[in-house]
Amino acid sequence: MNHLSTRIASLALAFGLFISCNALNSTSKSDNTEKKISTAELQKNISDINQRLSADSSSALLYQKGQYQIKLGQKFQAPKQRTPHYRNAQKNIELAHTHGSGERKKQIQQLLSISWSNEHNQGLQIIQSDSTLGIASYLKAAAYFTNATTLIPDSAISYKMGAQAFYKAQEPQKAIELLEKARHNISELPITLLDQLTFLYLNHDNPRKAITLYEEGDSPELSLNLLHGLSNAYISANEHQKAVSLLTDLADQKPQNIIYRQSLATELYYLATEHLDSLKRSLPSDTTSNISISPADSLLSKAENHLKILTKQNPSNLELKQRLAQFYHNSASNYQQILPLVTMKEKSKVEEQIKVYLTSSLPLLEELVEENPKKKALWQNLYQAYSYLGMHEKARKAKSNY
Repeated sequence: MNHLSTRIASLALAFGLFISCNALNSTSKSDNTEKKISTAELQKNISDINQRLSADSSSALLYQKGQYQIKLGQKFQAPKQRTPHYRNAQKNIELAHTHGSGERKKQIQQLLSISWSNEHNQGLQIIQSDSTLGIASYLKAAAYFTNATTLIPDSAISYKMGAQAFYKAQEPQKAIELLEKARHNISELPITLLDQLTFLYLNHDNPRKAITLYEEGDSPELSLNLLHGLSNAYISANEHQKAVSLLTDLADQKPQNIIYRQSLATELYYLATEHLDSLKRSLPSDTTSNISISPADSLLSKAENHLKILTKQNPSNLELKQRLAQFYHNSASNYQQILPLVTMKEKSKVEEQIKVYLTSSLPLLEELVEENPKKKALWQNLYQAYSYLGMHEKARKAKSNY
């Protein structure tokens, strides 16, 4: 959505970001004469202009009305009470800008810049005053930042600071509403705001909205942490293929990151088991069929590869070794369950894969029980693997340990 503020955003941001407390004070002193105008006088002036506007909707009158409305808003100490006056002022100033001359537009830019800075910087002063602010202070700061966005509706920095203040005040829904306002008023939402909004939806039990927000963007460059959060959102929404796609990108970008690659392996394993489960559901238990387990083979192979990479990159990480061992054990178990449903031609292939998985698990399990000899689940897995592979003496010893 286009606003006149789009054309003055750079001026406003530069003015607002670097203005000091002294500058604010000096501005207040220069406006002492104007501030002596009473609330009643301002309201009368606005009423008079309204009568004149019915006959002459000139840029000068609209600008003057906007001025008075801003001054009327500033009469209120509480920032929330100022907001409706600023909202009305912005509408009139927008019209004045549309119909105004070059000189009038400069006046409008200056008026909005100074008014915006006054609100934005009062919010900043609160935020920067103390690192142990309470909820009431954060809410007050958020109200100032909201006023700033009312005066300049595409002021990205004010939306960012306002959302942060609302979040720290334990008002995530209000932070979301403010950032949604930003989406409506800023044609290309900055990545920082998109990050904030996505984070809030993900942490406000609304993964579907976070997904929609992500997918609506052309190619949003979200932070890696948020992209991982979105992969979790896909998982929560049962969109596992999309989760795999996103996690694959993350693992490619950060190949040393354990969480990304481990999450990817888990999702690939899940998709493989889903395929095998669908095969079991599609056939009666007393029949065999020429069913295809190739998709599961491929997915499990990819999952295994990622887990092996992790254990190689982190040779002293026993937790990763246990995950890989458990992957082998569970994959073998899944294939055992599918055996009654496959044809004789496929059966030998499946049986061979079961042996491969269990054989691969042995050195990992043997190392793990040396490190954790009291962990019965490891000995039980060892016993099952030894038994299936015909290693009966080792199976007997393993069984004696649990």
